[in-house]
Amino acid sequence: MESCLIYGAGGHANVLADLVMLSGGSVPVMFTDQATGESPLIQAYQPSLFPEAPLVLGIGNNEVRRHLSEKVSHRFTALVHPAAYVAGNAVVGEGSVVLANAVVQANSVIGNHSIINAGAVVDHDAVIGDYVHIAGNAYIGGGAVIGNGALIGQGAVIMRNTVIAQGDVVPPLTVVGD
Repeated sequence: MESCLIYGAGGHANVLADLVMLSGGSVPVMFTDQATGESPLIQAYQPSLFPEAPLVLGIGNNEVRRHLSEKVSHRFTALVHPAAYVAGNAVVGEGSVVLANAVVQANSVIGNHSIINAGAVVDHDAVIGDYVHIAGNAYIGGGAVIGNGALIGQGAVIMRNTVIAQGDVVPPLTVVGD
């Protein structure tokens, strides 16, 4: 793992910083719109800072992540926690993160800037859109399709071949599909 920049300085950003360091990388700066200049680690976004380093958006809100992805000029990178499993033929899009104990099974596709949170499972042949958040311990069944910007709550179960529309919010512990 190389150095990685993080846009964000809250809880999700700190989880990502820990992941980078656990993987042997470093986080030279965390960008935030609320930078006060008191910490050299937390700065307002500047494209000229570490221009060759990749960046990941450490923001949990799907819409804010989408907005920032259009603003940032750094290249994006995907992060996969060493304690996660991602099948060799699964695709994880740029800027997406797969956190500890998450599983992404064969032939699955994770779009850009999506979060597969701790303990979540994306079963075989599922398609996760861009700017999606699959919360901790959620299960996405085989062949399911999750539309762009959707939020799947903690512990929710999306049954096989179920389609969740763009921007939909599935509450925690909900079962959707047949």
